[in-house]
Amino acid sequence: MNDDQPQSQTATTPVSRREFLATASAVGAGMALAPTGLEAATAPIPTASLGKTGVDVSVLSAGTAFNLTPMALRAISNEGISYWDTAQSYSGGNSEKEIGRYFTKHGNRKNVFLVTKCTNHSPASFTSTLDGSLESLQTDYVDSYFLHNLGDPTRLNDEMKTCAEALKASGKIRHFGFSSHHDRMIDVLEAAPKAGFVDHIMFVYSFRNMQEPRLQKAIDACAEAGIGLVAMKTQGGRRPTTEPPTWEGYNRHQAALKAIWQDERISAICSEMVNVQQVKENGAAARLGPRMGYLERQDLQEYAAQTDHLHCRGCAHVCESRVGAGTAVADLLRLRMYHDDYGKRRYARDLFARMPAAERQVDGVDFRDAESACPFGLQVGNMVRDAVSKLA
Repeated sequence: MNDDQPQSQTATTPVSRREFLATASAVGAGMALAPTGLEAATAPIPTASLGKTGVDVSVLSAGTAFNLTPMALRAISNEGISYWDTAQSYSGGNSEKEIGRYFTKHGNRKNVFLVTKCTNHSPASFTSTLDGSLESLQTDYVDSYFLHNLGDPTRLNDEMKTCAEALKASGKIRHFGFSSHHDRMIDVLEAAPKAGFVDHIMFVYSFRNMQEPRLQKAIDACAEAGIGLVAMKTQGGRRPTTEPPTWEGYNRHQAALKAIWQDERISAICSEMVNVQQVKENGAAARLGPRMGYLERQDLQEYAAQTDHLHCRGCAHVCESRVGAGTAVADLLRLRMYHDDYGKRRYARDLFARMPAAERQVDGVDFRDAESACPFGLQVGNMVRDAVSKLA
């Protein structure tokens, strides 16, 4: 968990139906017709240029924050997904090691755009952790090296710039960047173009937050600076209790991906695909292209409206200061999402167990002021208590 204190982050506002439909239609208007039928099934995964890096990456990236297996990596590789995202902390380091074993066995390192991340954001740790990651990954370089879940824009300072430049000069990394699903995500997105040395960013972007004005302005600034942008958590906290509708064989989860691919500023989507079926479904959506039908757009907007009250946006600065305790509301609800919505129960419990006791505290905590402050009307107390009961 990140200990940075939230400051000026803006809470995400709900998307109006008119705004969503207008944006989705306008962004996709200039797109080429997508392949269909057998042509779509056999076409390669499309690629896009990753900002000023000049590298073409597959528009679908494989996230690996789960118990990675050789079978999963083989499915990802066979599908033509050549952008792999991992981190030193994923699965207690096993994600990097499994990827390393795969490279050693198959000799395909040069065919993969590889990203890993460091949780400790000091320049010294950033450098020393990289050596351990390279050893685990069985490679002498990574294509991009990230500060993991950055929330403090002051970390993008001259000292970090010197560190990143030295690592590039050593050949151990080719590009520098960060990921963020932090309460201050927009703050660090705004800081990146001003810093002048950020090549690549992965951030939370979905049909739920794509109309937030401040976020859109930050994305514009990053794109204009040539920073390669990758979206994550694009499902917006899916609810698996009901079967989503389908259109011509494609489902809501795939429609959520297409909504992001319509944004030409976004080079790729990082998606955690835990089985072969998900790999094939997402690969099919990537091949189909970003064009969306009216029914897809309408369903996503209605789904967002129906489930907004169930989904925490992570704007912890709004509610946590009103709790009167150290309870980490946003982190607990994020882990609840992993547990309930994504079926990652063990992963969520492991992360919960690592949280300081004060951040997990719910006994005797009054959440009424936090609920009053929540811009989305979440029943914060009930949701946090439910999270702790499931994760403990």
